Amino acid sequence: RELPSWTADLGTATGEQRTIELADGTRLVLNTASAVDVRYTAEARRLHLLAGEILVTNGRDQRHLPPLIVQSEHGAMRARDTPKLRFAVRLLARATRLSVFDGALAVTPARAARPVMAQAGQELAFTSSTVGEARSVQPSAALWEKGMLVAKDMRLASLLDELARYRRGIVRCDPAIANLHVSGAFPVHDFERSLDLLRQTLGLRTS
Repeated sequence: RELPSWTADLGTATGEQRTIELADGTRLVLNTASAVDVRYTAEARRLHLLAGEILVTNGRDQRHLPPLIVQSEHGAMRARDTPKLRFAVRLLARATRLSVFDGALAVTPARAARPVMAQAGQELAFTSSTVGEARSVQPSAALWEKGMLVAKDMRLASLLDELARYRRGIVRCDPAIANLHVSGAFPVHDFERSLDLLRQTLGLRTS
């Protein structure tokens, strides 16, 4: 399955990652199979995440710039005026997940009136009407930018689902071992190497 990224301003194919510096100095990293529309005006700097996942970084003082707003189908995330911003947004099947590493953002679901603040070090998911409870974000959560997936006590089936995002084709996990828990660092662009690591640590067979 290929994402029709040609319909968006910026896009990546399955297994591809792309880094772009926008006009205001914002550094935007698109993860695998992602698509973003960019709309900068005098009133607001808008990034509309249509699919996939992005990492946004800006070390400039935001106070003299129009507000930075990231939009998804579930609502809007407005960055606060802070000296440094670094956060990731991922569009999930039924929600949007926001991970804040530096700065703070106000999250407003599409069908809610009041925003909820997400501070540095927090991660939360929201739907069109509700915002989930914030939890601590792991510093390693954005290591996909450097081609690594760090698993900490993760279900094997969930790990394979994450690695499968970076390759074409279908990956299946035997239900008998789906709930095995795995910890470690896995290269997202070398699926066979990741399988080798699983074979060595868990004694698994693959076919």
